[in-house]
Amino acid sequence: MNQSSAPFDSRNNNSEHPPAGFANYLDALYDNRKLIALTTAIAVALGIGYSVFSQPVYRADILVQVEENAGTSSKSVIGDVSAMFDVKTATSGEAQVIGSRMVVGRAVDKLNLDIEAAPRYFPLFGRWLGRHSDHLSTPGPHGYVYGNERITVSKFDVPEELFDRPFVLRMGEGSSYELQYGKLKLDGTVGQPLNATTNYGPLTLVVDRIDAKPGATFEVRRQSALTTTEKLRKELSISEKGKESDILGVSLEGSDPKKISAILATIAGEYVSQNLKRKSEEAERSIRFLEMQLPEMRQQLSDSETRFNDFRAKHGTVDLGEEATNLLQLSVQAQTRLAELQQKRNELLSRFTDQHPAVQSINAQLRAAQQEAKDLASRTQSLPPLEQNVLRLQRDVQVGTELDTSLRNTLEQLKLIKAGKAGNVRIVDGAVAPDTPVRPKPLLIIIGALMLGVFVGSVIALVRQRLFDAIDDPYEVELRTGLPVYASVPFSRQEERFAHSRRRPESKALVLAGEAVIDPAIESLRGFRTALEFTMTKARNHIVLITGPTPGIGKSFVSLNLAAVIGATGKRVLLVDGDLRRGFLHRHLGGDRGPGLSDLIQGAYRPEELIRATRFQGVDFIASGRQVASPSDVLSNVRLESVLRQVATGYDVVLLDGPPVLLAADAVRLACVAGTTFFVARQGVTGIGELRESVRQMQKVGLPVRGVIMNGLRMRPGRYSYGYGRYRYAAYIYKPYDR
Repeated sequence: MNQSSAPFDSRNNNSEHPPAGFANYLDALYDNRKLIALTTAIAVALGIGYSVFSQPVYRADILVQVEENAGTSSKSVIGDVSAMFDVKTATSGEAQVIGSRMVVGRAVDKLNLDIEAAPRYFPLFGRWLGRHSDHLSTPGPHGYVYGNERITVSKFDVPEELFDRPFVLRMGEGSSYELQYGKLKLDGTVGQPLNATTNYGPLTLVVDRIDAKPGATFEVRRQSALTTTEKLRKELSISEKGKESDILGVSLEGSDPKKISAILATIAGEYVSQNLKRKSEEAERSIRFLEMQLPEMRQQLSDSETRFNDFRAKHGTVDLGEEATNLLQLSVQAQTRLAELQQKRNELLSRFTDQHPAVQSINAQLRAAQQEAKDLASRTQSLPPLEQNVLRLQRDVQVGTELDTSLRNTLEQLKLIKAGKAGNVRIVDGAVAPDTPVRPKPLLIIIGALMLGVFVGSVIALVRQRLFDAIDDPYEVELRTGLPVYASVPFSRQEERFAHSRRRPESKALVLAGEAVIDPAIESLRGFRTALEFTMTKARNHIVLITGPTPGIGKSFVSLNLAAVIGATGKRVLLVDGDLRRGFLHRHLGGDRGPGLSDLIQGAYRPEELIRATRFQGVDFIASGRQVASPSDVLSNVRLESVLRQVATGYDVVLLDGPPVLLAADAVRLACVAGTTFFVARQGVTGIGELRESVRQMQKVGLPVRGVIMNGLRMRPGRYSYGYGRYRYAAYIYKPYDR
């Protein structure tokens, strides 16, 4: 074999992978545009389905204001004592109180939230139909419904072992119903308690109302009160509206707008109630303290008045000078303040220890007031003795009178607070049943699904490009195999239509070279014809083998149309179907499969008996022949080379349409006879690994491959397009038309 070629040597390959660029990624997206469109359509369809069939979720909310003072305040002891338990609690602390088990648990108890009772809807679409129905449905199999059925259960007490177990309630005739759990069956009447004893303990059920036709079923469950409370606490959303705004927002989401608004209204009421109760308890402690202090204060005032009256009776009325009058006013103020601070300290000590910040603050104020009183006492000693006595006695009376009045007023205010008439929190916005759901939002979901579909499709396309080594362009073939690409055959839409037409029964055999002579694919084969003529001048014979790594890459298409193109130049061409397993060129050229090449090799016929004329100028044809048990054995017959040389004497070119290289040894046997071998590779189908392995198979027996014919190149805007997908190894069975 004197045929020369560029042998494949992976060691001489400087780059196992061609450089990837941004254009390659765009090509991958373009080639997989149908896949991306499909994933996008699926995602959008799922998004629309979710928007339509998913249960709408509503949100109800309330606003709570934590006020600094709940009642009237003054600069006297009245306001100060009231403020001791009227001081605003930290907003974060109030948020914890709202979401506490104390508040939420009472709402669960009042609204019977630990009881779940709902119709049993038809799977998939029943609930959706029920939301859009305003009438009762006719129960289906197993009592499933799809209408406006309703049930109200006010009491359902079961043993703890039966918590969260589904009981099935079936509506009967009139007001009757049947409750079933396992083998337990109980009959009851709407509006009347149903009492029974189970293996675990007593059971009580009170159904207030059922709106359903006979046969409709409902599912009733009793949850643990603690479990229901914890679940509701997690569902509550509590946050401060703005920084240090003293406004708390509480929201709750659910599928029933009336239910969630009722839950929030109950929670708001319980929260306000506990706030008033807490203040009332604090006021009660302060009242007890003041009631203990008032008798002592009254006695001190009475003693001061007695001493002052006795002094006046003994010395008569004494007029104070201007300096003494000023000192009297200052002294009264200082002593009153000192007494008030002492009262506040005693009250705080009844609730806190000496180390509490409030007590420490009062102590600091007391020290300052005591120092002020000492200073005034020093100034008083400069007065005449008579004026000193009058000033001291009159000061004691005035201070006692003011303290007694203040403490009486404070006691009345505390009694008002104890009665629960005032609190330091209030509901700004109450709970209102929402009209529109917060989700799903159809427009956002569809847009999101659209973006997700495009993203997923693009990722799949790029992953396929990275994971699968399907050939994209001729440059990649030359770079990674070392074989020259002799022709790039564009994808033909016309041939695609012919292929669809040939699948129909009794269809006319259409060949692209005969029906569309100016098709770009045929023009590219004309260019290859010129290169082939030059190549054959250096070959040992004019037998040309057209093969490839796998089926489905267009070997038969290239062979058939190349024969027609060569014959059109006036040369004589013999087209031989060398695929003894599943050859089908006879379907394009007329006639049956046999007799043909297999019969010729076995000596059953002479060449002139098997050569058939075709409708193409200068082109004759030999079919693959009758099927044989072992095609490889037939092609290994020593008569193969002599037979082909014999038939080749009368032709300028003999084209062998060979079987795939990787799936059988038949192509290697034919390559031993041919003077020139070309591989066909299909863009987006043939893998680089498949092509490289096919070359190795030939080189193992010393058979060079002249080059590659790239088939199925798709046009893109501004450049060649590359196909998508790749061939996966499977059983060697041709499709009806190997295009």
